[in-house]
Amino acid sequence: MAIVDSIIISSFFNPKHIILMSASYVEHRPHASSEHVPTSHYVVIVDGKEVGGSFSTQAKAKDYACDANHHPVHVARQRHLQDRSQPAHWKVDQCKK
Repeated sequence: MAIVDSIIISSFFNPKHIILMSASYVEHRPHASSEHVPTSHYVVIVDGKEVGGSFSTQAKAKDYACDANHHPVHVARQRHLQDRSQPAHWKVDQCKK
């Protein structure tokens, strides 16, 4: 059973139509035990799997996730945090252009 992070109800076309979308997460790579290891690239995580390859910037990874309709996009803050379950680690982007 998959956990869906968001449910968006579209009432424009059909008030009973429900669209289920998985949230995505933009994370840096490589994961390191030391905060002094530099980031080489960023990846998009959806349902626990890396999708779309690697990106040179967080912005490019976020744009990919938005274009692929993985909403909302959670972008990891640029600081060293080992506890990724902390809400303060993520900033949410709603993909508005």
